[in-house]
Amino acid sequence: MKFGNKSTILLALLLASGCAGNPGGTMNLKRDQAPVKIQSGQSEAVLEEGRHIVPVRTIQNASYVSLGAIGQATGYTAQWLPDGTYGMGDHDPVWVFRTGDSNVSIAGRQSRMPAPALKEGNELFVPVTALQNLIGDVTVFHIQENEVAFFPKPSPNESGITGQSADFAQELPSGPKMSVTAGEAASLLEFAKKYLGVKYVFGTASYSESKTFDCSSFTQYVFDRFGVDLPRVARAQAEQGTFVSRDNLKAGDLMFFYVPGRFKSNETVGHVGIYMGNGNMIHASPKPEDGVQVTPIDKSYWKDTYLYAKRYS
Repeated sequence: MKFGNKSTILLALLLASGCAGNPGGTMNLKRDQAPVKIQSGQSEAVLEEGRHIVPVRTIQNASYVSLGAIGQATGYTAQWLPDGTYGMGDHDPVWVFRTGDSNVSIAGRQSRMPAPALKEGNELFVPVTALQNLIGDVTVFHIQENEVAFFPKPSPNESGITGQSADFAQELPSGPKMSVTAGEAASLLEFAKKYLGVKYVFGTASYSESKTFDCSSFTQYVFDRFGVDLPRVARAQAEQGTFVSRDNLKAGDLMFFYVPGRFKSNETVGHVGIYMGNGNMIHASPKPEDGVQVTPIDKSYWKDTYLYAKRYS
């Protein structure tokens, strides 16, 4: 996270979250009640004002918090998915939970919580003691006895991981692009454009079943047609391939962005699209329109939230 002093952030997170020795219980949840302090630039920012509170509930004699409430606090989408699991993420479900299961999928990797996720009404709850492992790298929070306080990041004006709002490559290049053969990049883009207007649904099932996409199921579906096996979610897709500088983009490269929010990291992949050349990207997104769309990427929003691109060869 771009809070200026990363060592201070790590210390703040370790001090604030605590509770690792108390799996699922309520004892020892109360920690230092002083406001969380994080270094921002040359001065220290006390982030007491503007915090978002999520209440702690006791379920089966353990301390739990609602995933829906966490989603509201942090700006992530959190909802039940078509297959009965519960997903949370930006434009695709990075975290996937199952009722009664301690295992959780985080960007395709399996992790284990100290206690299982529990359903009450239409809400899914997770143990407070799981929060540091689940979301400690993407948001700042302070666990107290009866609540979890989420704090806004102190630097609202960010411009991508490079620290500058630079232009992208504008030409549609020729030659080999990825693991598809030379000349197939144009075919890949033509195939992708066949799905313009297909609706966006967060955490959707496969296209053959749902006839909808979210951002990463769209890129996965398109690339699979051309022999490139991509993981299901954008954050996992971003871990593969070769980094490409923004001034060396070629048609067919995947572009990764963060989704801005006051309460979450701006270095974590939350969206993916396919670079088309000529300053355009094709992607599945809930906005600026709803569904698969072509978007000019030299608008300030995309330049500012751009993280990096990957090429698969």
